[in-house]
Amino acid sequence: LIGRIPSEKEIQQYMAWPAAERRTKLVDKLLTDEQFPLRWTVFYGDVLRIRSNAEGGAALTAYVHNSIRDKMPYDQLCRELIAANGKAGKTPTVGFILGDNADPMAMAGVTSQVFMGIRVSCAECHDHPFDVWTREQFYGLAAYFGKTRRIESNLTKAVYTTEEDK
Repeated sequence: LIGRIPSEKEIQQYMAWPAAERRTKLVDKLLTDEQFPLRWTVFYGDVLRIRSNAEGGAALTAYVHNSIRDKMPYDQLCRELIAANGKAGKTPTVGFILGDNADPMAMAGVTSQVFMGIRVSCAECHDHPFDVWTREQFYGLAAYFGKTRRIESNLTKAVYTTEEDK
């Protein structure tokens, strides 16, 4: 849970606890350890494909860290990531969408893989040969992101996403 093996002192403490309570006590202790959010920020950074060098990536990493530290429910974090709009510096969750430049096709593939554990991106060109995903389903998922646009201000160079009616 915290990304390292226990020290000898920690093992001795664990062994001193009543056997029936060890697991619960250890999990409770590790969940409140300051290393817990650090370890899981790295894990979620990989899972969510956070690109720290992309627009909004560093802010998104900090947001994920704070969400873990503050015990935000995972489903809430997921909803915030796929529904975000705004300026990269002011709305950290928009970094997820900006990581793929708000491209609806890329977002359909990424979203299905990251949040549903399935690969539908090959259905962009053809029905999936080994699974049940169709082109129609792929484009239906991509349509969710269809109005999302990446905008870069010519004046300030600020990057943000917005929903357009076009």
